[in-house]
This record gives sequence, structure tokens and C-alpha cells, in this order.
Amino acid sequence: MDDLSGNICLAKQSPALTKSLLALATNTAVQKEFPDLDHYVKNLMGALQTGDIPLTENALLSLYTRLHGAGARYSPEERERLSKRKGYACYPGGLSPLIRAVQFIRPDSVVADLGAGNGLQGLLLQCICPHRKTIQVEISSALIRVGQIFQHTLGIEADRIEWIHDDIVHVSIEEADFIYLYLPAKPLDGGKEVYEAIARKLNRTEKPIVIFSIADCLAGFLGRRFSVVYTDGHLTCFIKK
Repeated sequence: MDDLSGNICLAKQSPALTKSLLALATNTAVQKEFPDLDHYVKNLMGALQTGDIPLTENALLSLYTRLHGAGARYSPEERERLSKRKGYACYPGGLSPLIRAVQFIRPDSVVADLGAGNGLQGLLLQCICPHRKTIQVEISSALIRVGQIFQHTLGIEADRIEWIHDDIVHVSIEEADFIYLYLPAKPLDGGKEVYEAIARKLNRTEKPIVIFSIADCLAGFLGRRFSVVYTDGHLTCFIKK
């Protein structure tokens, strides 16, 4: 295992991320949905030409953030379900967790993103470390629609992405060996049910599993078999061997 605490230079260490984000932002179908993307593309291309690493990273993160939020709409019914679960709307989880995740994901891995938004995190993971399947669980049909446009643009095969339009508490995740989540709900009444449901499913699994939890609220619900192997205040990594 690599050192999770090692320094990360986004643009330098993962050109595949830059390539994938530019492929999305310059695609006609994606631009038709979000015509302001040219601004972000120009900033990133200009920064790349300067060779200035901090400038490039800032431009890359700006483009990533814009793409991650694309399609963040909820029907009245979805909004009601989100409110019932004390759920958060779509927020970007950052690129550094994706780079740190690479060491844990094998070609035969099944990754589950719980509260996937438009699925950008899971799609990018498929681009930088292709694996058997990514399960994208999301309550917003509008976000899933955008994610499917992204998937087609990136050329990721249909059998490598499973989109599930449902509440996290209803979805089986036993197939997964890598879990990604970014604070899907406030840990209050309603939201606690989300973490309790996730923890129940994880606590009863017998196989090794890795959890990347951004802005973690899951720790208090997991059993003793899970140990924290890394935390930096943003990302907490749990492992059950």
C-alpha cells in the first residue's frame, strides 16, 4: 500500500483526470447542456500552457467543480425524500480522494458511490483505474441523466456502470469492495437512518472492504472490525480486512 498521507499534485500525478475533464467540457452534447463550459476550458488550457502547477491545479479544480454540479435538480418528490433523510444536495468531493483511491482499486473491484450526484467521481475512477463495475446510487433522476451523458462522452461501457435511482437505505451494497461517500445526510433524525442502514450493510459483510468517507459522519455507526488508516480532516479511510 502506498502512503496515503503523501503529497498530491493533481495535474502532474494524474494527467488522465485532466484529459477526462477536458473531454467532457469540450463535448458538443455536454456543452449543449452547459454552455458556460468554454470559460473553464480556456482557463485550464491557458494555465497548462504556462506550466504553472498551482495555476493549473486551480483551473482544473474549477472545471471539475462546475462539471460535478451539472444537473443538480430535484423533482418535488425527490426533494421531499431528500428533506426526509436530512440529505445534502450535490457537492463536489474533490479530486485528491480519487488519486488516493487508485491504490485500493483493482481491475476486478466493484465500487459503490452512495449519493453519487451526476456520478462524476465514479466515472473518473473508471477513467484513471478501470475496474469491473461502479454502482452509482442517486436520488435525483436529473443528475443521473447528466451522468449518463458523461458516461457516453467518456466511452465507458454500459456494463461497467450501474445507475440506481433510489434512496441509499433501500439499495444493496454487498457486492462492493470499495465504498465512496461524501456526507450524504446530516447525522440527525432522518439522516441517522441513512448511516445506520449503510453501517448495517457494511458490518455484516465478511469480505475485505475499503471506505472513503468525505467529511465523515459514518465512524460512529461502524463496528469494531473497521479501523481508520488515514484521516486528514477531509477524507477518512476505513478498512476492514
